[in-house]
Amino acid sequence: MQYSAGFTKEKWSENDIAIIIELMLQGKSKKDILEEVTEKNLFQLRSPVSIKNRFNMVYNRAASLDDEMKRHFLGANDYDRKALTLYSFLQVYRLPLEFYLEVLVYKYEQQDALYRNDFHYFFEDKANVSEKVNGWRSETIKRLINTLLMFFIEAKMIEKVDQSKYTIKPIHLSQNFKTYAVKNVPLLYSFTVLEKVNES
Repeated sequence: MQYSAGFTKEKWSENDIAIIIELMLQGKSKKDILEEVTEKNLFQLRSPVSIKNRFNMVYNRAASLDDEMKRHFLGANDYDRKALTLYSFLQVYRLPLEFYLEVLVYKYEQQDALYRNDFHYFFEDKANVSEKVNGWRSETIKRLINTLLMFFIEAKMIEKVDQSKYTIKPIHLSQNFKTYAVKNVPLLYSFTVLEKVNES
C-alpha cells in the first residue's frame, strides 16, 4: 500500500457501505452494483459524477470486509458497525492504519492523551521517510488531519476534551463478533484492547 492523500475525499459512509454490501451479497458484479446505485440514486447525491466518485471509494472499503463481516455489518449493533466502518478505512489507506498503530495504540499503552500536535508530528515523521508525503502542501496535510479526526471520533475511539486534547479509548464489540475477530481478524480485535497485534 502506497502513501496516498486520496482519503481527504472520504466520508464516514456507513450507510453507503451497507447499501453496497447488500448488493454484493446478492452476487452482483461491480458494474451491476454501480448501475443500480446510479439509476436508483441510492446514495442520494445530485450528479452521476459525484455518485461514481463516492461509489469507487465505498466499494473498495466494502470489498475489504470478508463475507462474514459483510453479513454481520447488515444486522450489527451500533458499536460493531462503527468498528467495521473504521476497519474498512484502515484496510484501504496506509497512513490512517499507521497513525492508528504508531500513535493511538502507542499513546494508549503509555496512558497518555492525544493532542492536536500529535497529528502534525506524525506527518512530519512521514515526510522524513517519504518524498511523496514531503511534497504535500500544508493545506493537504490539514485536510488529511481533519479526515483522520472525523473517522476516529465517529468510531468513538477518541473523544474531544478541549480544543487540542482528546482521550483515547477502546471500541466495544458484541461478544460473538469479538470471538470471531480474535480468531480471524487481528486488526479488528485490536480495536477492543488497543494493543499491537500480529497480522500473520
